[in-house]
Amino acid sequence: MLLLVLRFIPVFCLLVVLILCGRTYAQRASSPQDFFEKSVSPILTTHCVTCHNDQTPKGGFSLSNSQAALRGGDSGESIVPGNPESSFLLDYITGDPPEMPKGGPSLSKQEITSIQQWIAEGASWPKGLRLEVKDDWWSLKTLKRPPVPELPHESQAWVRTPIDAFILAQLLEQDMTFSPEADSRTLVRRLYYDLIGLPPTPEDMRRWTLRLNDGDSGYQQLVEHLLASPHYGERWARHWLDVVKYADTCGYDKDKLRRNAWPYRDYVIRSLNDDKTYARFVEEQIAGDALFPGENDGILGLGFVAAGPWDFIGHVEVPASKIDGKNARNLDRDEMVSNTLNTFCSVTIQCARCHDHKFDPYTQQHYYGLQAVFAAVDRAERPYDTEPKVEKKRLQLTQEKQAVQKLQTNLQREMAADGGERLSELRAHIQSLRRQVTPRTTVPQHGYHSHIEKTADQTKWVQIDLGSPIEITKLVLHPCYDDYAGIGPGFGFPVRFRIEVANDAAFSDSQIIADETALDYPNPLLASYEVEMPVTARFVRITATKLAPRQNDFIFALSEVEVLDASSSNLARTAAVTSLDSIEAPIRWRQANLIDGYWPQAISDDASKKLFETKQSLTKLEARIENPERLTQKSELEKQVQAIDAQLKSLPTGKMVYAAATHFPPQGSFKPTKGESREVHVLHRGNVTAPRAEAFPGTLPLPGKEDFQFTLPTAHDESDRRAALAKWITARDHPLTWRSIVNRTWYYHFDQAIVGSPNDFGRMGQIPTHPQLLDWLAVEFRDHGQSFKHLHRLIVTSSVYRQSSRHHEVHATKDSSNQYLWRMNRRRLEAEEIRDSILSVSGMLDKSMGGPGFFAFKLEKEAHSPHYEYRKFDPRDPATHRRSIYRFIVRSQPDPFMTTLDCADSSQSTPKRSETLTALQALSMLNNPFQLVMAEEFAKRLQNEASTLPQQIDRGVQLTLGRKPTNFEQDKFAEFAQEHGLANLCRVLINQSEFIYLD
Repeated sequence: MLLLVLRFIPVFCLLVVLILCGRTYAQRASSPQDFFEKSVSPILTTHCVTCHNDQTPKGGFSLSNSQAALRGGDSGESIVPGNPESSFLLDYITGDPPEMPKGGPSLSKQEITSIQQWIAEGASWPKGLRLEVKDDWWSLKTLKRPPVPELPHESQAWVRTPIDAFILAQLLEQDMTFSPEADSRTLVRRLYYDLIGLPPTPEDMRRWTLRLNDGDSGYQQLVEHLLASPHYGERWARHWLDVVKYADTCGYDKDKLRRNAWPYRDYVIRSLNDDKTYARFVEEQIAGDALFPGENDGILGLGFVAAGPWDFIGHVEVPASKIDGKNARNLDRDEMVSNTLNTFCSVTIQCARCHDHKFDPYTQQHYYGLQAVFAAVDRAERPYDTEPKVEKKRLQLTQEKQAVQKLQTNLQREMAADGGERLSELRAHIQSLRRQVTPRTTVPQHGYHSHIEKTADQTKWVQIDLGSPIEITKLVLHPCYDDYAGIGPGFGFPVRFRIEVANDAAFSDSQIIADETALDYPNPLLASYEVEMPVTARFVRITATKLAPRQNDFIFALSEVEVLDASSSNLARTAAVTSLDSIEAPIRWRQANLIDGYWPQAISDDASKKLFETKQSLTKLEARIENPERLTQKSELEKQVQAIDAQLKSLPTGKMVYAAATHFPPQGSFKPTKGESREVHVLHRGNVTAPRAEAFPGTLPLPGKEDFQFTLPTAHDESDRRAALAKWITARDHPLTWRSIVNRTWYYHFDQAIVGSPNDFGRMGQIPTHPQLLDWLAVEFRDHGQSFKHLHRLIVTSSVYRQSSRHHEVHATKDSSNQYLWRMNRRRLEAEEIRDSILSVSGMLDKSMGGPGFFAFKLEKEAHSPHYEYRKFDPRDPATHRRSIYRFIVRSQPDPFMTTLDCADSSQSTPKRSETLTALQALSMLNNPFQLVMAEEFAKRLQNEASTLPQQIDRGVQLTLGRKPTNFEQDKFAEFAQEHGLANLCRVLINQSEFIYLD
């Protein structure tokens, strides 16, 4: 009974509303069917059909057609014609809060009333009418320049730029208007911080306040002066780097350093200072190597793709064949995809990794098509050159090398096909046995290790002196095992070698007892190499004639050599070892380790022997496959690669940038694709162990452009995929790109975006407060050279930007959040602005630009898992007195002082900074060592620039606040300084709210 009453109450309330509303929209409809089409179907289409349709009938309920809608769902009869009280649909959309629409805004009272009235009148549904998911969301609509609103004559004096007309038109609709213009001092300070992020000096303040008092021309001169400053790029690059997750370390467990991430940061600063067109800026960051070959910025811009976090362990220490390795690589591509679409299009495409997007029209096929775009790309060091000619030559040679490597790949595939099933079986059997060949135990004495060589065709030898001629019956060579970075068993075992004995150290009368110099000997892993040989000799020598590959170089290494007599005693244990050369790196590698009695022994000797035998069979089969014609072709291709490598090596060494890369030195399990795209599959529920259909490179469907897959030639280069994506993003008619960037720019000027969710223009994001203005700005920016500086001019010269931030009680009652911008928003300076301002007023700011970032910490244990010790940092170090944009940013251990002041978290995109107010902030601003040192330096500056205490106070207030102190401030500050000292007064000055906040 209670349930019936509770269900009846909201329906009864709706009936009351319906009666009180009098002549509703529903009553104006000419018939029930007209009423449905005009009043009900728009509600269902906008709020319900996205989730409840024939393709995705959530809850077993579809609203696409009358039969499905009236059939009901999992919970019972959702719609009972003529009986609202029994229709569960009304229960879902009423309540506090309502269950539906899930994740979206609640229906209005009028919308609920319309649905209730429709059901009460029989739920009439026009025959054959189907409701479809309409992709008419505001952000996807065609971008057109709206007309500038016409204003009453008395309001036109406020209009300095078209922006004012759009803002004022909405204010007038609310019976509001602009606040008075801020005073000259406030405007100068506002412009300095907004455009260059630094405070004006007292001299700047005096000069520009006088010019602003002369009228608009002085204001415009100040704007141009600041836009021309090199510090403009530093200020606005910080905003961009927040969004793209830039940092100087990888993040995750080990959080390794990225010593060469900074060239991308400098690229962003320079691009903004040069006012590079936005399309060019975007294209360089996604596919600069393809679209602008031979140009430095085409490489440097690719730092964007590599800007986010990266799992060192998952890539380097875990093989790609293991689940954790697959997950790491899948998540890495996810990071690239989400960073690209979030940044440039404000689309939350990452929501479609495990299932179709719940709210926006994007599927898993769309998402994994974007992953396929980045399927060949990794994050690594990549060379670039300062000389364009050198870069073009390097690019030409690199392309030639890639073409030759493709021929080598084709030859390998041809030989594999010739080997047939037997070849596949042997290789599969080897992989199976390889997993069983691990040592029971390991010891730190790894064995003997020769010097490292650049080519394999070097001769190396190591020999054992038994002291006197003695009868030998057996010789055993044991391979090495090294667990570092996944090197594994058989490390350094010679590819070709011979074993000989002699009675003199010069081997003038030597006897060869084993010769493996004709063919490549298969890596024995942990299987021993044994030679039965009844012979009498004093010296035993092993000579490597072809060295084993290491990492782009070659070596000769053995763990142990046993020389056995008839009783199986090891004669070598008391012998002496000499060699052509040795790295002698105790305790792991040295000559003495060759006869110390320690070597790695496999868990399964049987598996080790079977593996060796199988590898011998494989070697014989491969020898048959490699006929003379193929060997000649293989040799010629190898020579071509070596010749190209020689030319590349002869070019001047380029600088390095951490960026998107396909060619780089391998590191453990992390190996380059060399341009070969990995296969990407749609993953069922995002699970790497549940691949479905293969995904092909493409992007998202846009209205009027349903073909979302790229049309690329079969033999296309991997960079062609990224180029296609870049061109799709920068297309003139792209509705998201141009809206997204002007919304970000607007936010950074007003501390309030037109769209309050800058990274999400979808149905879960916020709707624009000024949609017409957003579209006008987007078209103006796109069609006026895509110039950021032009956009800044429009904004900062407007009347809405010049308003005072003072409170207005009547306006605040109507619009407490100031969404209509009836005043300027007051904001606290960002963490970087606070730090840079303190350095500036103290006289310690080093304004030098560019280059590697400075450490605000002491670095320890860099080789394994770096430790970033901020407590050991010396704030007096002049190398750290540069602007905060040049700070070396650590992901996992961020700077505590900057974090306390709400600095961006570099592990996630930060389109909007948080602004908190905590006791910890006050304590840090007063007591952090940086604050104490800067207060002391500030006091020294005041003493150098003014001789008396009143003059020092006057200078200090002008430096921090841009004005003279009041008589009250002068008296109180003097009293405080006399009691506590000038340095402590300086601590007070840099803690003033008026210094930390911007009106």
